[in-house]
Amino acid sequence: MKPPTLKLDDERLHPDTQDRATFQHHIARYEFALERIAPGERVLDAGCGAGYGTHLLSEKCAFALGIDYAPQALEFARGRYGGANVAFAAMNCHRLAVAEASVDCVIALEVFEHLENSEAFLAECSRVLRPGGRLILSTPNQVTHDLHMNSIGMKNEFHINLMSEKELHAALQKHFAEVEIYGQRRSGSRLYTALRALDVFNLRLRLLSSRRRERLQHAMGVPVGANAKPEAWIFSKSQLKQCNQFVAVCRKET
Repeated sequence: MKPPTLKLDDERLHPDTQDRATFQHHIARYEFALERIAPGERVLDAGCGAGYGTHLLSEKCAFALGIDYAPQALEFARGRYGGANVAFAAMNCHRLAVAEASVDCVIALEVFEHLENSEAFLAECSRVLRPGGRLILSTPNQVTHDLHMNSIGMKNEFHINLMSEKELHAALQKHFAEVEIYGQRRSGSRLYTALRALDVFNLRLRLLSSRRRERLQHAMGVPVGANAKPEAWIFSKSQLKQCNQFVAVCRKET
């Protein structure tokens, strides 16, 4: 069981965070999702946190509803983001207070690994989606996540539901007719791309310190630190073993 959320940044990113690279890493996933929704659609942003992603989605869709169970997050979201086609509501992701078949797309970025009952959440996503509706979900790659955290001597106590690519695919297939999994990774020079493609055992994470990895990335044209903007990451169905994040695009049966 994960600990309770006591303040906004215990479990969530927000636009005022000092960790700009991680924030931009997250924004890149929202931009990935934004490309896959259409004007006129109704979107549910599950685990919306501080609301910046819901706000981004609302710039394209007909209506965006951001939900979260943390009052600190909802207070921040409501205070900073608003509009005729965006709203925020207190809700538990395991029990969505949303009508059946009423949503075109569910967005769930950086929430899956925080859930105590991910099976219930996926069932609820399927229930609220219209036939042919999509779930776009991101979650860390358990293998690279654990290797990275070990290399920096840290542990994220809020990440209680990490999965491998195989486990994630199996979990999603129980509820959706189509499942595609992309990997999110940094862009860089041809040399960097080639070396990363060869590193199927993630030796860079096993053998090099975080600081050493960052220096090598910088030398090979990889945007790091404050230079890492959303466009610094790419999404691909290749190199899933080496990716930092999985991003799944799932479609409900029509």
